[in-house]
Amino acid sequence: MEDDEILQAKKKAMSLLLHNDRTEWELTDRLIRAGFSAQAVHDAVEYVRGFHYIDDRRYAERFAQIYHSRRSIQRIKQDLNKRHIPDEYIEMAISEIEGGDSEAIQKEIAKLTHGKADFSYEEKQKIIAKLYRKGFRLEDIRRFLDL
Repeated sequence: MEDDEILQAKKKAMSLLLHNDRTEWELTDRLIRAGFSAQAVHDAVEYVRGFHYIDDRRYAERFAQIYHSRRSIQRIKQDLNKRHIPDEYIEMAISEIEGGDSEAIQKEIAKLTHGKADFSYEEKQKIIAKLYRKGFRLEDIRRFLDL
């Protein structure tokens, strides 16, 4: 009976990884929520780790590559922390981002300003606030808005 549960947990883990990459924490959480015992979850996670189907370092690197042009570095760090990625993997992934927040902040400014260049004081403050809430640093916002 116990071996059957472990086999079912392995199958569930494989099906969860079929369409989306997941962190070890996400996979473990999903298996626990599916009602598998701690031993079955452990064995299933070890099984997929053995085939390198889960790899938190690779996950962090790919996540940073995909989102660096759309999100601030601070936001990427927060998102990876929410997924329980170890800090050293997050730092490695962030260090590989070239140009820092430049591309992402320029895209956000273009999206918020719609090509307009002249703003009232209130409009500038709203743009600054929106960018700041998205995790961009104030000095970068001011530099790219030419304030």
